[in-house]
Amino acid sequence: MSLASLLIIPLIAGYAFADSWHGARYRIARATGYSLYFSAALYGAALLVMGGLVLLYLIGVESGFLQYLETVLGFLKINVGSEAAEVQTAAVSFLTLMLGLFGGHALNLIPGTNKIFLDIAVKDSDFERLVLRGIRRSLPMLVTLDNGKVYVGYVIRAIDPLASEKELRILPVFSGFRSKETGTVAFHTNYSGVLRQVALNVKGSKDGADKKTALSHLEIGDFEVVMPVSKIVTSTLYDKEAKEMFTEDRGAFLYQFPL
Repeated sequence: MSLASLLIIPLIAGYAFADSWHGARYRIARATGYSLYFSAALYGAALLVMGGLVLLYLIGVESGFLQYLETVLGFLKINVGSEAAEVQTAAVSFLTLMLGLFGGHALNLIPGTNKIFLDIAVKDSDFERLVLRGIRRSLPMLVTLDNGKVYVGYVIRAIDPLASEKELRILPVFSGFRSKETGTVAFHTNYSGVLRQVALNVKGSKDGADKKTALSHLEIGDFEVVMPVSKIVTSTLYDKEAKEMFTEDRGAFLYQFPL
């Protein structure tokens, strides 16, 4: 096996690992310039070392891995030479490539790691942190679009930090428009009743009920609204009880900043 192959395979493995492991993908998504290339080279070098250590372990336990690999390469008519060093080099390259292709996916299976890496990825984006907070606390969001349209609804999924064109996907509870003159919001459409009826229809169909209604052909997901993040002007979490208290409490503002 040539020196060029020994250099290229770790780079391929490093790129595959960086593109599959959440800890690397989220960080690289926020980076600029040649970060992806340097990360691929760094991960590739680490995987090459790990591949060498794995090979030493397999040799130490006398697993017969080298003989098996040599047989497979011969069957595939891949000539790596007959010297022991050449076979070992091929073995290290093979193990490095396997670690790169499958190692990241295996690490993603560790419980709780995706949540940790997602928190790290969105820590510098206030909007994405707000969306994630709404999901975890099961609170609806109020968003105002650049055309004055206002939605209050539950976020269906967190924003993907890797997406080049970010979108917000919500299940609306009600919607309306914000006045350009006063900035106040007037809600005109209430989705709650329709969503409740659709949910009952879906539940009834699962329970074997045969009752048909005018909304039997719909599912909850049919009412989801997807909007580009670039079109959102303002956003906040929404709580009905807090909103009513703000509306009712129109007394004097008594708070004073300390001197």
